[in-house]
Amino acid sequence: MFISNNFKMKVSGLMRVALGFGAAAMMASLGVFAYLGTFTRYLADDYCETIDAASGSIFGAQINRYLTTSNRYSNFFFDALSEFLLPRKIEIIPVIMILLWAIALIWLINRIRSAIGFRWPFLLDAYLGTSVAFFAIFEAPNRFQTFYWRSAMATHFAPLVYLTALCALLIFQIHRSDGRHLSVWIGPLFMIAAFIGGGFSEPPAMILITTSFLAWLAIWKWGKDPRRFAALTLLAWTFVGGIMAFLIMILSPANASRLAIPPPDLVTLLYRTLLYTVQFIFDSLKTLPFPTLVSIGMPFLLFYGLFAVIPAISSGQRRVLFFVMAATPILMYILIAVSFAPSAYGESYPEGRARFAGRLVMTTALMLEGACFGFLFAQWKMRWQLKIINLALALLTISAFYPLRAGWNTLQSDFPMYSKWSSDWDTRQQEIFSQKALGKQDIVVPQLPGIAQVKELDTSPNLWVNHCAATFYGVNSISAPQ
Repeated sequence: MFISNNFKMKVSGLMRVALGFGAAAMMASLGVFAYLGTFTRYLADDYCETIDAASGSIFGAQINRYLTTSNRYSNFFFDALSEFLLPRKIEIIPVIMILLWAIALIWLINRIRSAIGFRWPFLLDAYLGTSVAFFAIFEAPNRFQTFYWRSAMATHFAPLVYLTALCALLIFQIHRSDGRHLSVWIGPLFMIAAFIGGGFSEPPAMILITTSFLAWLAIWKWGKDPRRFAALTLLAWTFVGGIMAFLIMILSPANASRLAIPPPDLVTLLYRTLLYTVQFIFDSLKTLPFPTLVSIGMPFLLFYGLFAVIPAISSGQRRVLFFVMAATPILMYILIAVSFAPSAYGESYPEGRARFAGRLVMTTALMLEGACFGFLFAQWKMRWQLKIINLALALLTISAFYPLRAGWNTLQSDFPMYSKWSSDWDTRQQEIFSQKALGKQDIVVPQLPGIAQVKELDTSPNLWVNHCAATFYGVNSISAPQ
């Protein structure tokens, strides 16, 4: 770490306590979120997608979906892969995905700080990665749909897990290059990877395209590292892959049936996109004031405690710091806006699950601003510097109780509802199996209350959900009268 010899042992010890306790608290809360995901079951589109995945021709099923019902493609392959690896074990998927995302975030932060030359313990990478995951999931607009309903997860959460890992891999590949030569297959491989990542849905595809383009511009203008050529080359391939994915989606014949009304003109689209973004940001600040404050305060305390004991940075480094602080909210707004643009094109404010990409962007931006403020405040050398550092690290340690409390409260509020609903669902499924074993092909079961605004089995056996559920269970029809 960048700590002077006079304070290294004492500050390092306090820092490790704060980081260890904080990372453990974050992981405990993420464990709660993952555990609640084990109560999920098949719902709505899950039945239909499972049938298509088991049809014997996944690519044929995907082509049919692309032509008739959905312009997206990677989300269906995600569903098919999950059914292949864990058949009829949908309740395990949220646990795996949340764990993979936490690992990908930790890896991404590790790669970023290595690329910019910061040296600190891996424990700090774990703390920051799990913090981003915790705040984003805790503040998600519709947690059940985003993380627990597989159909929505495959469209809005799985791509962010995938793209987080892809970003970390991109930085890793750039950092390990010699700055002059790249294997001929590396660029096309990243293009294919970006094409897959962009095919989950439009919001992450727009973020992928915009981020890779802006990163390319920044490195082209300011990059002076010997690895500049590798960065520009791989980012260009990634950008092309994202563009290809987006073009495939917008050219799908299924869009005609998905868009019930004519799309807005360009001026109206821009107005709605910018308006929805402003509404989202202000609504987030209004409805989540304390989580927002904590998400800024924790990295502030961390980076103050980390950098307060080093010599003051140069004026040039300070200008870079001010530039990052000024650019972060602008980039935040741009990335949220591009993720909202597809919904604005469809004439609506984004659904809760479609706002998660924006939620992640805003959470990350707020944490980055907090870290920058902490770094900047650390340049102010005071008389009682060591005592203030110790106080900051003590507060950082205490702040770990927040994710613990948030996880406990979430468990207390959601566990009874999820547990009862999953138990009732299991009972209903057993009733379906029992009636089928008796030779019945037209099944009648009790109707369950909906959960998180996801469509349940209906009274009419001809409804699409009922029809897919009947095929899923291998019977002629299923109805659920009230």
